[in-house]
Amino acid sequence: GEFLIKKNDTLYSILKKIKNRDIYYRKLTIIEGFEIYQLKNLLNNSLLKIEDLDIYKYNLVADTFNYYKNQKLNKFFIEIDEYTKSIYKKNNLSKDLSHFSLKEIIIISSLVEKEAKTDNDKRLVSSVIFNRLKKNMKLDIDASVIFSITEGNYKLDRKLKISDLKIDSPYNTYKNKGIPPKPICLPGSKTLEIVLEANKSSFYFYFYDENKRSHIFSK
Repeated sequence: GEFLIKKNDTLYSILKKIKNRDIYYRKLTIIEGFEIYQLKNLLNNSLLKIEDLDIYKYNLVADTFNYYKNQKLNKFFIEIDEYTKSIYKKNNLSKDLSHFSLKEIIIISSLVEKEAKTDNDKRLVSSVIFNRLKKNMKLDIDASVIFSITEGNYKLDRKLKISDLKIDSPYNTYKNKGIPPKPICLPGSKTLEIVLEANKSSFYFYFYDENKRSHIFSK
């Protein structure tokens, strides 16, 4: 392992650290809304032992995590997965969310993460998503269309076109009802908690007002 040796350490205190496996941990901050290419770049610049893994196999959220040098990526992801499950368990699921699995809640959280700006925004956007799902309406979320194009592998450096809304992809919520098959980004742990609140509203529509720099919601 890697150990932190300080100036005031003695031979005894160093041996004690090694004996007790007092390993030095580093911090890795995953930013809310990170897509696959951003996560891979972050991991490649870390001191984790990189493995070829299916990222979607794990329940991942964005937050700050500890790891040690040469820790296997699988073990690191398992720890994040357990952390995500702990958030899911500690937030008592309302009856309205009882039929959603953790995987589905994370997918919805990823949509909210990409669409909303503030915590209050996230509460209202999530309420719109749940309202639309309940009515079997298409979600019509732009961020899902962007993912249909990039698949999370790069940033789309242009505005969406009308033709993009017709892309034949399971992630295109303008074309398909329900939620996408997998998350479109890594939602923040706070966003996951907000979605688990099962916020209610009478809204079914919203748009972003460039002048007000906020979303406008409507019935």
